[in-house]
Amino acid sequence: DLVCDLQADDADTALRLLREHPVDLLITDISMPGLSGLDLTRRVVAGWPELPVLVLSMHEEAAYADRAFAAGARGYLTKQGATDRLLDAVRRLLQGGVYFGPAIEQRMLAGLRGQATAPGVPGILSKLNEREFEVLQMLAQGLSSAEMAARINRSVKSVEAYRASLRHKLGARTVPELTRLAI
Repeated sequence: DLVCDLQADDADTALRLLREHPVDLLITDISMPGLSGLDLTRRVVAGWPELPVLVLSMHEEAAYADRAFAAGARGYLTKQGATDRLLDAVRRLLQGGVYFGPAIEQRMLAGLRGQATAPGVPGILSKLNEREFEVLQMLAQGLSSAEMAARINRSVKSVEAYRASLRHKLGARTVPELTRLAI
């Protein structure tokens, strides 16, 4: 029987609960208030290396899954497929396995066969560093530079530098164009 014992609305609360209560599995959203789900995953893997982490996301792009696995997640599932596949993913992780989801599995199989994966934004997203990727996500959420700076514990000037770098890497001439790309 699977039981959901604890629930947190943000990463800080989740970390506090993990220190106070042992659990068998952590399921996190990639986008959350405060620390992102990717930052939470990195901290959980560092503090509880045996604890499997399943990342849920509304993003189907492979770049998000790649970053989740790079952060130490053992599973990635899009919310669109969550109702049908969540129990399977949880069971696999609890048995020591990993879970990729059908879209990621297809991409991996194409890579093994030597087939090119679809070009476009996911390929570009993989060229962004972690902070740029995080700023791009927050830009899509409509956060101001000051709000972004507070969330990632950096100065507004640093956030503006990340935004300038994003405009350059993504080929956006203006901030509104960058915002459209982020969304």
